[in-house]
Amino acid sequence: MFAMPTLAMFAMPTLAKPPTTMLASRVANFTACTRPQFSCIETVRVRVPTPLPLEALVKVNVSSVNPSDVDIVEDRVVGKLFGTLGVDFSGEVVATGPLCSLKVGDKVWGATIGAYAEYAIVICAITGKLSDDVDPRAVGTLAEVGMTSAEALQRTGAPWEPTKNLTVVITSGSGGTGFVAVQLAKSYGAGKVVTATSGASNTAFVKSIGADVVVDYKVSDIFAPLANNSVDVVYDNYGAKGTADRAMAKLKPGGTFIFLPGKGGELSKHPKPGVRQMNYGLMVPKASVLDELLDLYRRGALKPHVQATFPLTNVSGAFAQSAQGHVVGKLAIAM
Repeated sequence: MFAMPTLAMFAMPTLAKPPTTMLASRVANFTACTRPQFSCIETVRVRVPTPLPLEALVKVNVSSVNPSDVDIVEDRVVGKLFGTLGVDFSGEVVATGPLCSLKVGDKVWGATIGAYAEYAIVICAITGKLSDDVDPRAVGTLAEVGMTSAEALQRTGAPWEPTKNLTVVITSGSGGTGFVAVQLAKSYGAGKVVTATSGASNTAFVKSIGADVVVDYKVSDIFAPLANNSVDVVYDNYGAKGTADRAMAKLKPGGTFIFLPGKGGELSKHPKPGVRQMNYGLMVPKASVLDELLDLYRRGALKPHVQATFPLTNVSGAFAQSAQGHVVGKLAIAM
């Protein structure tokens, strides 16, 4: 018997309604937050939040650990203010506020507060969209380090004209901001990229992603093999004390020194005349920068690298590994 078609037959499938509770990682109330165990981090069941008008609720696929995430939990006051931990995210929109530009079903990525959870609230205007040809898990660890290094290099004048054959120094090449910065510097037109790491495997890794000169920092200072007045840009993504002073002789007049605070570094008190110094400050998430990074990823010019993946129930283990240092690429948190 022939049945007349109804509108229901042609309706698009809808995502399942999110549950009322979820697992999330946060700083515990009464537990000391010390290395190496980071026992202050607990994964508990909490209520799934509801997005406000300019927000969306995302089912998170993957997040990652950044040094700034570790800094937050080591300052227990700040850690408690943050509530749920984690910044990087990729996933799928499952609910939106009435003024959000995103739609249910959109695959998205970016930076937020509270990404170490099965569901996270994101601000729609600063969230990037992913097309169906991009695996969210492939790019989900790149948002914070990607936007940080892109914004830092762009402040120095990138993208550069390839004909200028600029020499760019990235002080630490195999960690999160570093391995991304090496790839970005090449994509932005640098003629020579100089960086530092230690060990044969790490050296091979940073060379494979575009570094031209790799210095073993356990053997030599990164500036030792460089001639005076030979460097156009120094991106000090490690931020150790004294780096700016050592860089001055190597930088050309008209060159730029920019650094990320964090390990006691500061701008040189005796800068070379004509050298511009810049303190990076804080990363400001932008959907436009995420779109630029995604374009580089699609073209094969920006490749993720995950050293290890931890479940949401073992964020403390990921933090312990991050705090030991020597992470190559990123540590992922999978939901």
